[in-house]
Amino acid sequence: MISVIYRRRRDIGMGLYLRDGPWGDPPFCILYDSRRPLSSRRYSARHSAAPHDPVAGSPPYNEIVQAQQSAEPVLGRPSSLRSGFAWTFAGNAVYAATQWAMLSLLAKLGGRTMLGEYALAVALTAPVAMLAHLNLRAVLATDVTGQRRFGDYLRVRFIASGIGLAAMAALALLFGGSAEMSGVILLAGLSLTSEAISDAYYGAMQRRDQMDRIARSMMARGILSATSFGLALWVWGGLLPAVAAVAAVRLALLIIWDRPAGAAGEQMSGASWAGTRSVLRQALPLGAVLMLVSLNTNLPRYVIEHRMGVAELGVFAAVASFVAAGSTIVNALGQSATPRLARFASLNQTREFLGLVRKLGLLVLGLGLAGVIGSALVGRFVLSIAYRPEYASYVGILVAVMGAAIPANLAAAMGYAVTAVRAFDAQVPLFIISALICGITSWALVPELGLAGAAAAMAIAAMAQIGGQAYILSRALRRLEAPQ
Repeated sequence: MISVIYRRRRDIGMGLYLRDGPWGDPPFCILYDSRRPLSSRRYSARHSAAPHDPVAGSPPYNEIVQAQQSAEPVLGRPSSLRSGFAWTFAGNAVYAATQWAMLSLLAKLGGRTMLGEYALAVALTAPVAMLAHLNLRAVLATDVTGQRRFGDYLRVRFIASGIGLAAMAALALLFGGSAEMSGVILLAGLSLTSEAISDAYYGAMQRRDQMDRIARSMMARGILSATSFGLALWVWGGLLPAVAAVAAVRLALLIIWDRPAGAAGEQMSGASWAGTRSVLRQALPLGAVLMLVSLNTNLPRYVIEHRMGVAELGVFAAVASFVAAGSTIVNALGQSATPRLARFASLNQTREFLGLVRKLGLLVLGLGLAGVIGSALVGRFVLSIAYRPEYASYVGILVAVMGAAIPANLAAAMGYAVTAVRAFDAQVPLFIISALICGITSWALVPELGLAGAAAAMAIAAMAQIGGQAYILSRALRRLEAPQ
């Protein structure tokens, strides 16, 4: 029997897929006998009437990789959504746990003030880092037809990262206050920049369904970062050497592991400025969205630091870090489902697309409710063990933050769906409105309600975001269903 063959859609330049794999080849229809083992399958190809790839002189993605690997098509066995989720969840879980471990070490070895200084450094650099990040991994992973060479994506990554790092250096000089704090801000920015470069290589691996390699890299980065951070903090007793150790570890892993693994089989040469500009035009709205999402997270923290002091900011950062447990699962689900959602959208399979989105939403909702109940039952004990006994008095803030995480994680899941239909530009005005709502409500509620006001502001902004995302998604799906 012959497996399903998907037709090219001219409106989005979608090529052909072989089952669930990432391969796309616009000029050809490729057939194979699915009854035979992978090693003995016979392949045939026939030309279609579809025009050649829109980028002059740039062969499609699977043609490039096949030419590099062998003279005939070599297809990896496609990974299932369950397998992709398992690896992605494992990588994100270990990484999130190690990031939380760094906060715990700061609380135990450095105190609330040092923890607040670290949280402030991250809050200052994160929005700039996210703008420079451009969510390039999502653009690359959903470019299943290989419309642009990997070299184009990589050039955009290095240019954006260089500009972003310069901007973060300026922030360090403006808001550091002291030479040590300026160094902490700059090194935190360098760590985020190296992560963004690694993420571009992750995009290439994700497009090839190599989620296991991404997970191993994330695990190694998290464990080594937390270990070096703790050792430096224990030996030197200062925040600056601890953050410097983390930056060094992440740069080393980028060079030793992420670059070779991500670049394997990719077309590194032949990048053009026309292709680079095209990638930048696609990714820039997503970078703006990431910056605005980061502002939604950090605007309440700016207000806390301004109104209540850096020590209270440290407490809020410590308590809010438990939200990362739910975010880890949401991100694993979203990253694993993105390629499949993109295929459903490109092939006009609206029912399957919406069915998968509903499953994601229900899983996220159940996860959020479990987090709230668990926080109310054992939150006091967990806070005292994870940080210090005095943190147990903030259990009410923990419950409030976990409640605010429910709409925030639902919005994150919806964001993966909106990105899968490549509705990039429409997200920018939505997140501008969401950031404005978050900033205004934070300024109004934090002085009145304290740390609970910050949680409430984040929840209100997330609910506004969900409404806008539902509208964007409905419009995008109607546009895909419209006759061409």
